[in-house]
Amino acid sequence: SNSSTSRTPDETAAALFWNPGNPPDFWDPVAAALAQEHHFGLLRTAHLLAQMNLAMSDAMIGCWDAKYTFVSWRPVTAIQLADTDENPDTAPYPTWTPLLVTPPFPGYPSAHSCASGAAARVLSHYFGDNTAITVANDALPGQTRSFGSFSAALAEIVDARVFGGIHFRT
Repeated sequence: SNSSTSRTPDETAAALFWNPGNPPDFWDPVAAALAQEHHFGLLRTAHLLAQMNLAMSDAMIGCWDAKYTFVSWRPVTAIQLADTDENPDTAPYPTWTPLLVTPPFPGYPSAHSCASGAAARVLSHYFGDNTAITVANDALPGQTRSFGSFSAALAEIVDARVFGGIHFRT
């Protein structure tokens, strides 16, 4: 929730960091920096960026198809309207609010996780999963998050959506 006492300060920071912007806003600069660090030429850098962005686009098509196939509740709806889910073990909490503003479309699957998973996979193919990266967010000047691998960054993104109260763990 917005007022959670179980979420750590770093979990709150992660939720807030990954929220503004779209996956390419995070991953394109990472890919470009790694390409420069590995002395890729213009053509190879363009190929990397094209493959990564095409993978993210394909992931988003599948993600949005799944969102409207499964039409899953977001936490704010499920928690506030728990008395309508036909489960006697849940009780409504009508004033519950998430840390992040809830997007106006179904929750499952997480679009950010889908696109970021595709980007991490392509970058892992090029550079190996255990590549250290630092990610910036243009909406939060001066703030960065560092990771020892692409999979660690992806794991934080998945968690950040839960910490923000806009996705369930599934």
